[in-house]
Amino acid sequence: MLCRRGKRVSGMWKTALLVMVGCGTATLSQAHAADMTARQVTRLLFTSPAGSTPNLSNKDLSGLDLSGLDFKKAKLNGVNFYGTDLTGANLSGASLKAARLDRATLIGTNLSGADLSGASLLRPNVFEDMKPTTRSGLSFAGARLVGANLNGRFDGVNFSRADLSSAVFGPRDPREEVLITPMMSLAAANFGGAKLVGANLSRNSLENANFTDADLTHANLRGARLGGANFSGAILDGVDMTGAALSSANLQTARDLDSAIGLSTTP
Repeated sequence: MLCRRGKRVSGMWKTALLVMVGCGTATLSQAHAADMTARQVTRLLFTSPAGSTPNLSNKDLSGLDLSGLDFKKAKLNGVNFYGTDLTGANLSGASLKAARLDRATLIGTNLSGADLSGASLLRPNVFEDMKPTTRSGLSFAGARLVGANLNGRFDGVNFSRADLSSAVFGPRDPREEVLITPMMSLAAANFGGAKLVGANLSRNSLENANFTDADLTHANLRGARLGGANFSGAILDGVDMTGAALSSANLQTARDLDSAIGLSTTP
């Protein structure tokens, strides 16, 4: 539908502005800017008194270069780290509840013992290159990721002893598959001793993953690729493995195997 062009007021740019507003076909938005600069974040962290906890909760720190920083177990609840470079950063023990780390660079980032409950980690940059043998050094060892949403390539990432109860590995909604890869890669990921109660790992690539002594009670592994995965000592009470590929997987000492669902349908 055509719309009437705005009157020429004081030049071409005002005319274009009036046309956009009058037509209703475009909206004006200010250029995005983070709440703080990288220098301000660094200064706050380094000047925090000994024994205190830096608080950056709900700040927009998207797109900043914060690589190599020690966050000193800061409060980072609700922080927007979209596209932020956290290469080699120390976030161990930090509180990142409901934080957004989508598209963040997490190469060698230490998130061990951190609380990422309800956090979003969609397609972060975890590797320096795309070689299959590459390992990122990213660690969630002992971290809390209850209800977190993860998607992307996490091959070889350390989730040992982490609490991943009700976490979603992949899109939360089928409609998201248009923009988000429906299958994520967790080949050789380490879930040793992790808590995966009610977690959704369906349809993902988990070849050679380590689930030794992990608790997979009522986890969803439908259609997952589990060739060579190690389930020694893992709790499989009510786990759904319908259609999962289990070639060469080690289930010999897995616990509650008789209550697992769909094993008869596995290739």
